[in-house]
Amino acid sequence: MNTKSLILLSMVFSAIFTIALLYSTIELPHILNKFLVDIFPDYGIQWNKAEKFINSIRPISYACFIATISLIIIGFILKKSQLSFLGSFVLYLPTFSYFASVMFFLTGIGIIRILWLPIIELFPGSWPEKIYAVSQFLELGDSIYMPYDALRFIFTNLARNLPLHIFDDAFFHLIIYLSASIFFLSCASWFYGKFKKLKIIDFFVYKYSRHPQYLSFLIWSYGLLIYDKYIFYPPKGGYFASPPIFWLITSFIILGLALYEEKEMIKNYGKAYIEYQNKSFFMLPLPKTISNLILFPIKLIFKKDYPEETIEILSILTIYFLILIIISIFY
Repeated sequence: MNTKSLILLSMVFSAIFTIALLYSTIELPHILNKFLVDIFPDYGIQWNKAEKFINSIRPISYACFIATISLIIIGFILKKSQLSFLGSFVLYLPTFSYFASVMFFLTGIGIIRILWLPIIELFPGSWPEKIYAVSQFLELGDSIYMPYDALRFIFTNLARNLPLHIFDDAFFHLIIYLSASIFFLSCASWFYGKFKKLKIIDFFVYKYSRHPQYLSFLIWSYGLLIYDKYIFYPPKGGYFASPPIFWLITSFIILGLALYEEKEMIKNYGKAYIEYQNKSFFMLPLPKTISNLILFPIKLIFKKDYPEETIEILSILTIYFLILIIISIFY
């Protein structure tokens, strides 16, 4: 097969995945909610009926939660990053339930929040009290909104005659299409590299990011957070606030996968991959000053630019996670 045919085939495969990503983000949640709202009705504040329903689905919720966590752990143990990525994606999946405006949190598409039911039941009190407590828990991680809040602040000062919701809506669509574009380009590059049987894919979009597919997922999922918190006000989806804590957990799992994959790439390809590391960015192309600031804890603790051993990866990710949680408490 010649080069032109390989490029065309790569673009076709990538286009299919990208269109599916956009459809699942913008249209599919609304369609699913219209279908599911008749099956899983809105109990509102009728907690006697709601608790009967919750009791009936409790075994399913615990099974789903255990299976999801198991996927993440097994993926790391067996060195199958696809399994861990799938588990982290499923953990974040209930975020789509925020596309529905309801009172009872498991109404319609909100039924996918059965994955979070075991977490809710960790909190004491009646169900209304549990829901309030878990909404406070989900707000841990609010520090991730700081970059976007800064953009909103700049917008309000530069364009005082334009409503803020216009900026929010435009930014949401921009970030979704940006993530889709990165996803398309990275998939096309990856498919082409695999067709050509290249050991290290270091061209095109991979020249600027060693993990562009993970990057596209992080940007895409961050866009959903923006949608949940700023476009819907008050937040839709019942008693829950927007769940930044789950985005934070999912993101750190993704970062852990990327760091672990780098460890394996160095093990398999040695100097060739290290040279590639030195020429490209880990995830997001950033100015050197910001990059050095982010890497400072790693350099301070491990005296190196990137954690290499598994214990180093777990330690540094835990430190960064706790830093963001602490900032969130005061934010």
